Amino acid sequence: MNGLFTFWQRIPLQRRKRIALYILAAGLVLLTLYAARSVLGLYMLGMLLAYLLSPVVDGIQWAIEWFSDRIRFRFLRKLARSLSILFTYLIVLSLIAGFIALVIPIITKEAQQLWDARDSIWERVSGWAEAALEQYELLPDRVRDQIDDALRNLSAMVTRALQQAVQGTVTAISYTASLVLAIFIVPFWTYFLLRDYSQIRMSLHNTLPHGLRKDVHSVGTMLDRTIGSYLRGEILLMLIVGIMQTLVLTILGVDYALLLGFLAGLLEVVPNIGPTIAAIPAVLVALTRSPGLALLTIIAANLVQNVENTLIVPRVLGESVGLHPVVMMVMLVVGAEVAGLPGLVLAPILTAVLRDVYRYLNYRFADTPREPEEALDLTLSRGEFKLDL
Repeated sequence: MNGLFTFWQRIPLQRRKRIALYILAAGLVLLTLYAARSVLGLYMLGMLLAYLLSPVVDGIQWAIEWFSDRIRFRFLRKLARSLSILFTYLIVLSLIAGFIALVIPIITKEAQQLWDARDSIWERVSGWAEAALEQYELLPDRVRDQIDDALRNLSAMVTRALQQAVQGTVTAISYTASLVLAIFIVPFWTYFLLRDYSQIRMSLHNTLPHGLRKDVHSVGTMLDRTIGSYLRGEILLMLIVGIMQTLVLTILGVDYALLLGFLAGLLEVVPNIGPTIAAIPAVLVALTRSPGLALLTIIAANLVQNVENTLIVPRVLGESVGLHPVVMMVMLVVGAEVAGLPGLVLAPILTAVLRDVYRYLNYRFADTPREPEEALDLTLSRGEFKLDL
């Protein structure tokens, strides 16, 4: 303790004042965020939307500026950013409206039909389950105990995740007034984030100590590369997988193909295990028709997953995450245990971010420290990593 106090006394007075100011400002920001934690989710959604829409806005802005230069309307160039955001909003709203008008009614109808047929489906699946159970009883006791333990662990994990989701829903409903206000504000907040992103970034940059600016810029660039490519790629991947699954199930003649394909696209957000979970209801629905159709559905789901892993994922996601499936499985369980469904969804990207930050800091804190630019290049190259001791 005395050593720490002595170290503090050695710091020049003016620098100690600045450090105290930074700590106070950070504490106030964290305290404010904690006090408003009930509605921060919607503002995070606004930041996510701004992040995802930024490339589209930049592309439309470039087109407007190019057009204004060709026709020599300089005032149009000044309005290019705002117009590009408005056009992007119109595109997004049109896509949402089209999806609600064309796809949602069919999904709702199939979901209602599936619910109405639940008794007959349950009877058929139960018959096959009883036959499978008879075969299961013939297994050795040791094998059955291992299978029972695995199923209990899986059931407990799913139950905890659902409980987390329900608790989050109840908490959100309890803050209705704040949520309504946030929903009204978020579109405007997202607009200003998109419009003034460069100014906001520069203002934050200027508030940092000079010695940290290059490192913060490098880490920000690294996170932007990792998170941005992953999020945009994941949305495109969900769309591709949902369409592929719908087409395959339609060709096979499985009932409720659009509903099951939509479910497969949604569950694609959970790496590795999401496609497997999505295949289960499709197989059960196919099983009500015939065991042969169920077998074909299993083969088709496996084929779609292999095509996804070998052809689509490398081109869509690239090396944005680059985690081995063994590591991914562990982090999914950890994420579900710590934060329920949000933890399950965010575990891959948070793991990748922590990995990249660790690599960057290792290069910066090596015996021969690398410059921020070099450390950034080495981290983004995703080459073989060696601990620099």
